[in-house]
Amino acid sequence: MHIVYFDLETKYSADEVGGWSNIEDMGMSVGILWDSSDSQFHIYLENQTQDLLDHCKNADLVVGFNHIGFDFRVVAGVLRANRDERQRLYTELVELNNFDMLVEIKKALGHRLKLDDIARPTLGVGKSADGLLALKWYKEGKLDKIIEYCKDDVAVTRDVYQYALEHHQLSYNSRTGIKTVKLNWSQEKPKKEIEQMSLF
Repeated sequence: MHIVYFDLETKYSADEVGGWSNIEDMGMSVGILWDSSDSQFHIYLENQTQDLLDHCKNADLVVGFNHIGFDFRVVAGVLRANRDERQRLYTELVELNNFDMLVEIKKALGHRLKLDDIARPTLGVGKSADGLLALKWYKEGKLDKIIEYCKDDVAVTRDVYQYALEHHQLSYNSRTGIKTVKLNWSQEKPKKEIEQMSLF
C-alpha cells in the first residue's frame, strides 16, 4: 500500500489570526510527507501547497495526527480565497482515504491526547520541539530548523502508526501515570464517522 505520512507547520499562531476558528488563515511555512513508496521525506513550502495536495491524492492512504481537523484546514486556506471554495476543498480532502490517529484514539479513549504523550511512553522518543518554537523560527527566517522539526514530527507520526499496527496497542501518559490502550488498526480505510459540518 502506498502510504504518505503528513504534517505541516504554520506561519501564524491562533492568536495572530483571531482564534482557533480561523485555522484556515494561519498559512503554511512548510508541509512534509514521508512516502512509503520511496522511503523519503518530501518537503513543500507554501507556494508548493498544490504539489503537496497532489502528492496526497496520489497515495492510497494519508496518515496524520489531527491532520483532518487542523492541517487540511490550513491547506484549504492556502489554496482557496473565499469561504465557500475553502469549504469545498476541505470536504474533498476529508473524502481522501485518511487515517487520522487522533480521531481513532479519541474513539477508543473518549478524549484527545497529544502526540508527544503517546510517542514518549510508546517509542521512548518524542517531539524534538513544539509548534510555538516553530513559529518563532519562522519569524526569524530559520526555515531549515522548521524543516528538521517537522520531519521529526512526521517520523514520530509514522513510527507510532506502525507500532500500533504491529502491536495492536499504544502507551500514553495520563494524569495517573502511563496507561495502555488496545487498538485494532489496519491499513484499510476506517469507517467514516467524521462529522461533515462547515468548519469555515
